[in-house]
Amino acid sequence: MTAPILLTGFQPFGDRTVDPTALLMERLAGEPGVVTATLSPLYDVCGEEMAALLDRHRPMAVLAFALSERTDSIRIERLAWNRDESAQADAAGTLREEHAIVADGPTAYGSTLPVPRVMRELAMAGLPVTFGDFSGGFLGNHLFYRTRHIIETAGMDAPMGFFHMPPLPDEAQAVRERRGLALERQELAGRVLVDMLRRALAGIG
Repeated sequence: MTAPILLTGFQPFGDRTVDPTALLMERLAGEPGVVTATLSPLYDVCGEEMAALLDRHRPMAVLAFALSERTDSIRIERLAWNRDESAQADAAGTLREEHAIVADGPTAYGSTLPVPRVMRELAMAGLPVTFGDFSGGFLGNHLFYRTRHIIETAGMDAPMGFFHMPPLPDEAQAVRERRGLALERQELAGRVLVDMLRRALAGIG
């Protein structure tokens, strides 16, 4: 049986009743060769859930998604930093500042996706896309770093990348007067990424 591509999003929490990345996982569930999961919005717990998924599925590639209210574009994050340092609390009310994610771990891990190709594929699909070198100090960065650390220390051969996704249009306008990005467009992005990974891993294109 061919190893799957693993996709993850986050459950909504706090004042939000909707997280587009959770809806994205619902849209992509059942796609052939894909496993989706929606993770708990809790420090450490999300990392343990990811560790269990990696151990169970031994995926050929991993794409993790989290919501950012600060963007209207799909943002490819290039670096995961070994720091929890956010003024925002997780779903349990936990606040962290200057907290190492992995004691004595590297300062940062890089995305192992071909970022220029990812940007090109998404742009060719008519999607707004950008990249960043600081994926924040909250849950998305925490998960990005933990996942890359697990893959590295376990010697797994699985490219991994992390994406910040915009809020849905209604939520964006209500919170920050941004445009947001419709769920159908976010779903298209997910499908473009899965197709790109399939072709890249097969040595096609």
